[in-house]
Amino acid sequence: MHASPDTTGAPPDNPLLHIFLLGHMRVLSSTGLSLLPTGTKTKALLAILALSNRRPVARTRLAELLWSKRAPEQARASLRQEIHRLMDVLHPLGPEVLDVQRHTLAIRPNLTDIDTERVFRATPQTVMDLPDPLPPLLEDLSAVDPGFATWLEEERNRLLDYKTAQLEALLASTTEPATVMAATRRLLRLNPLNEGAWRAHIQAAMYSKEEGTALLGAENCLRTFRHTIATTPGQETMRLIAKVRATHQQNTQGAQSTLPPLPHASSALSRSPVADDPLRMLRATVFLACPTAGSTPESVALAERFRDELGLDIAMHGVLDISVQTECFAATPFQSLPSRGQWDFLIGITITGVCEGKSTCLLQAFDTRLNDTIVWGHRISLTLTTLRALSNRFASVLILSLFKAEARRLASVPVAALSPFGMGLRALTLSMRADPRLYDTIERLMAEAEQRAPENQFLFFVHAHYLLIRMYDEWHMPVADYIQPMVTMLKQNFTLFPSNIATRYLLTAGLFYANQPDEARFLLAQMHAALPTDSPASMLALPDGLDALCRGDAVTAARIYTSFFGMAPSVPLFSAPDQEFILSCFLADQYEETLLHARGILATSPDRSAILVPALAAANMLGHQSLAQDYRQRLHRLHTPLCASAIEGHYAYLPAHLRQKLCHALHLTLP
Repeated sequence: MHASPDTTGAPPDNPLLHIFLLGHMRVLSSTGLSLLPTGTKTKALLAILALSNRRPVARTRLAELLWSKRAPEQARASLRQEIHRLMDVLHPLGPEVLDVQRHTLAIRPNLTDIDTERVFRATPQTVMDLPDPLPPLLEDLSAVDPGFATWLEEERNRLLDYKTAQLEALLASTTEPATVMAATRRLLRLNPLNEGAWRAHIQAAMYSKEEGTALLGAENCLRTFRHTIATTPGQETMRLIAKVRATHQQNTQGAQSTLPPLPHASSALSRSPVADDPLRMLRATVFLACPTAGSTPESVALAERFRDELGLDIAMHGVLDISVQTECFAATPFQSLPSRGQWDFLIGITITGVCEGKSTCLLQAFDTRLNDTIVWGHRISLTLTTLRALSNRFASVLILSLFKAEARRLASVPVAALSPFGMGLRALTLSMRADPRLYDTIERLMAEAEQRAPENQFLFFVHAHYLLIRMYDEWHMPVADYIQPMVTMLKQNFTLFPSNIATRYLLTAGLFYANQPDEARFLLAQMHAALPTDSPASMLALPDGLDALCRGDAVTAARIYTSFFGMAPSVPLFSAPDQEFILSCFLADQYEETLLHARGILATSPDRSAILVPALAAANMLGHQSLAQDYRQRLHRLHTPLCASAIEGHYAYLPAHLRQKLCHALHLTLP
């Protein structure tokens, strides 16, 4: 539910019901009587409807948000009960304010007043009339369901983003210094790293001849960026601050500035991929900590081997500069590591115990630029038989986790201030949302990054990864035709870098989708020879599952994917194989499991057509008509062609009998 706010409607003259969602949730009748439901789920149901911009919400969507871990039939039954409870609480106003249909629910217009709508009706001219700060949205309603928690976070961001947009529009439309100063203070409370607000704040002070305020703003800006993300603002902001200092020095006839010396741009950014170094990638080192209390010689030897294997696996991806500390430390060596300033991240393995031949370890990643803040962690149990598979899996998970941490750190940096690596990193994080609306932005980022650093292996990986993810939602041309340029590009790169694991995984998947299974299986056999393990923890489970699907063995594919995704953490670096997981469950006649897993994905990514198609097929086979109608409507809205030719082209890598099975379940007539 990401509907744009409706800012055109006027508040009702005589509302029957007042719904307050900012702060603690309240519901009052026109006479002041409290009609707030007592049940948490009932409150959440009303809150979802109140934040839907008066548009109907599908019952299936409500069930996904409130009971994401239940089977569809159980979730819909629970929803029916909550609807009855809500109508009872609102009696006798229920039918007047709620529009209850067979497949949808909505709050009727003109009879209710919702406080958040006043925020969304704000304009640049009225935004300063809003409370500052806004009370937290649904402050007392969070522990409802994982699906609801994700939705609530998105709604909170939507509310604050709208307020931010109106404040920024106000800045763009006014030259009154007092108004600019007041608006920038509000913007900086919302986001202390908003460089546009800092610049407007400093410029307004300079325009008003308030040199001291301008200098203080410059100092606060520098301090905020240094303490928050351990770097300086972008080039435009730094030029403005330099101008403030120069003006101050001229006005004081060479007197010493009260500001601390500005860090030189090149040195301040030298340890950050924001710096314009075309070949700069993230740098990390792996260390092992062996506290005397929890270690034995055997556990230390096992952990040392895992450390070495992990470092090697990360290095073979070719997207991260990695080193390994061969010394075994008694404790986490934050300050004792030699030349620790050269690394962006430390990856620590700490032995915490030994039990029945297993070494229990804590695997963590620390950001050295944020005072060694922990940015990722996981507990693992090592044995001789699982060590290689776990190293293979966690190398991929760690790389993705470090990329995400760095992307968060650089989120507020203007594109113009990003290095080619930073642009590629932003493109990677955007592509993982699988949102077609972001494709143009991703391609612009990649075009500029590759122009500035044409030989960068990380950018090559991001580009190929993006093409593969985009392929999953491509329905208007055969997948084999769409993916062939990517396969050609990967083959050329593979010739230059044959040991690069990332290239091998992407190329193997691309060859399967391009209907070149013999070449794909040759590469897959080579990878198995290099990693002799059948453990479901290994990343090789992903191409193994795809191989089984291409052979027509959906049952084996579903078993492989179920085992892989059943282990935590299950977020891999390569592609987005969850759609093959859902597809294999359907093709293996596991219809309930198909819908169960699909609901978990669609709760946070409701517009993924590659998930919706097999989910629709499963809903049809189980006779869940309302669920099938909802999925069909979503696909129609996404312009996904539900015809036999589109299915045949998209799933051409599957044997004919599996494509026919899917078409039959989708009620499509085969040519």
